[in-house]
Amino acid sequence: MADSIVFNNCMNGLDQHTHCRGGERGKPDYPCGSVQPGAGKQAGVWEERCDSGIGSMNEKDEEVLLEIQELSLTEKHPDRPESAQCWKDFVSEDGDTFLHLAIIHTANDIVFQILNNTRDGDQYHHRQNNLKQTPMHLAVITQQPEVLRSLLWAGGDLGLRDINGNSPLHIACEMNLFSCMQTITEFSTRHDMRNLLDSKNYNGLTCLQLAVKSRLHEMVKYLTQLGADINAQEPSSGRTALHLAVEEQDAEMVSLLVQCGADPNVLMYNGCAPYHLTLGRDNSRIQKELINVTDPSLLMMCEEEQMWESESPDWEVSFSYDDCAIGGLPLGC
Repeated sequence: MADSIVFNNCMNGLDQHTHCRGGERGKPDYPCGSVQPGAGKQAGVWEERCDSGIGSMNEKDEEVLLEIQELSLTEKHPDRPESAQCWKDFVSEDGDTFLHLAIIHTANDIVFQILNNTRDGDQYHHRQNNLKQTPMHLAVITQQPEVLRSLLWAGGDLGLRDINGNSPLHIACEMNLFSCMQTITEFSTRHDMRNLLDSKNYNGLTCLQLAVKSRLHEMVKYLTQLGADINAQEPSSGRTALHLAVEEQDAEMVSLLVQCGADPNVLMYNGCAPYHLTLGRDNSRIQKELINVTDPSLLMMCEEEQMWESESPDWEVSFSYDDCAIGGLPLGC
């Protein structure tokens, strides 16, 4: 069991991690000089994902640290006062456990100390905060593959979802975190990996579709090699990854998906093939790419619809009503 003196020394380390940053709400505390991931399109995702116990820790650093320092990494002992709080009972106002907070603040000494004082498969490893994030979600978000590996060795559950329905794998794919992706694949059987890849978040998007929307070409290539279903359709409108790439106007992604075996003839629920989504959009390269691989019958149907729309003004007839009457009296027009 962990010694309380060692524990308090770890707490001093957590204190240093906490004060390394200036205390801005909603952002994690990284070691000084580290680079925050999530640039460009992923930046907004990063901000949303990290609004957890980090905020409360930054606003009430001293108060929370004092509370944590009073905890012990040993279970209640007969020689200790009954009022002594078990460290597993600690939960912050954001629903974060002691393990959540240690991961958020990259205090790896404390993370490993906790894991050494819990059994493999302990439900404590699966506890979710107010955003439904498990410790593994936070290990991915904070880019700590070694912590993620330790949690997986301890029996962490990769199937648990956060408040948006994202598994740790969804987050790794959307944020382009290859190190975390590779760690997850190392600990997953082919069957389990396929289930994770096929699972959809609460917006109906798979890991591959999230990577397409984030324009992550290498991640998409890697996911297809792992066996992700490239033609999976999201449930709201039936869009595939190829439809999403057209909507993003990402010509390189469209070419990559076609090369990886994406079917250009899969129709959305309204009957639109990916080619149909190019109409009225500026990128002619995408249109040329898809017109060569789309079934000619779908192209002909599209041309007929355009012809019908162009002819519609000719058959619109203006009617004049000269026989209207109220109470048997004709109305003058």
